[in-house]
Amino acid sequence: MSQPAYSLWVKTGDQPLGGTDSNVFLMLYGEAGQTDWVHLPPEDIFAFEQGSTDRFVLDVPDLGNLTRCCVGHDNSADSGWYVEQVSVRHNLSGREWLFAFNQWLGEEEAGRLVVCADS
Repeated sequence: MSQPAYSLWVKTGDQPLGGTDSNVFLMLYGEAGQTDWVHLPPEDIFAFEQGSTDRFVLDVPDLGNLTRCCVGHDNSADSGWYVEQVSVRHNLSGREWLFAFNQWLGEEEAGRLVVCADS
């Protein structure tokens, strides 16, 4: 039996220099458990750029109703990143969640590399 898959849309805000080339990671929390940190590999050089929305698919066990989403990056390149929101859809059930961040990540910009939002 295959595991349920989630589709994610990560929206980078339309802030000047809001994009990043650092490695981006995500963790989902639900009523039935949580994922480990999951690397979101860029599809191309335009991933996580200012004003962009990037789509990913996660093959992880069903977490039940999602309660929290955390995003972060490793500060490896163009560290400042303005993360606007993450939308998540459970592909089998069609359930959807929106996690609004609307904040900077980066040592210089915010003094932190990880931020979490509740649904």
